[in-house]
Amino acid sequence: MGLSPAQIHLARHRASAIALAAGALAASSVLIAPPHPEDGEDAQTYKLLMTKLQEDNWRLKDIQSTEKKIEAKGQMFDAYQDYVDAVLDAGESTGKAVQDEIVVTMMIWALDLTYWDRALDIAEHVLRFGLQLPQRFKRDAPTFVVEQIAETALSAAKLNEAFPVDTLQRVLVLAQPYDIVDIVQAKLRKALGYQLQRLAAQDSENGPAGMHKHALSAALEMYESAFRLSPKIGVTKEIEALKRQLKKLPAPAQDAPAETPPESADGSSAGA
Repeated sequence: MGLSPAQIHLARHRASAIALAAGALAASSVLIAPPHPEDGEDAQTYKLLMTKLQEDNWRLKDIQSTEKKIEAKGQMFDAYQDYVDAVLDAGESTGKAVQDEIVVTMMIWALDLTYWDRALDIAEHVLRFGLQLPQRFKRDAPTFVVEQIAETALSAAKLNEAFPVDTLQRVLVLAQPYDIVDIVQAKLRKALGYQLQRLAAQDSENGPAGMHKHALSAALEMYESAFRLSPKIGVTKEIEALKRQLKKLPAPAQDAPAETPPESADGSSAGA
């Protein structure tokens, strides 16, 4: 399903609006969640579930095939979701959170499983409260989330496959307040540009009037933004092709001016 011109317009400006609203999350600030408490009822529940997670991770290490590992994660995933929901709800209601390996791991698993909405729901919590990735990860959480989704979307583009535009737009907004390296941001914009261009090709045949041009313009903006961030990102041909396409499109139709009633001999309008 294509995007309406209003949706595409919103996608262009939503990120800047969110950035203004998130002034407290300056790019230079580094927020780190406090450690999980070791005492209390919540701590006991956490420890029990951490024991299960460690056992599941040992099982995963014994699986050699990446495909089979992902399949196993899918079977394990649901067992942790009630706990994750409770943590997300608590963070939303109290405005506070602590470091939580279960929540962070479920975000990683959700990305592996391509559960994009669930992954981003958890990522919003992780990024907002400064939860840290396990030490084996060399990237911080914002960079990891953006690059995982951008790389998957770019892989889909190489195969000429669709990837959810809404997901890419949501990542664009989510990443806005954070200090993420240019090449990763460029990957995200390149991926979004491709999917918008793909929608434009579909809309050229059966979309509403003006929708094709809106989608092409939005795709061009994403490609140009990617190029500014990283000139070696590989979008030069796409930019040139889209500019040629847009030049060939007809200008928007103008409303015809209202006809002026003919004047009578005495200068008054006919029918007056």
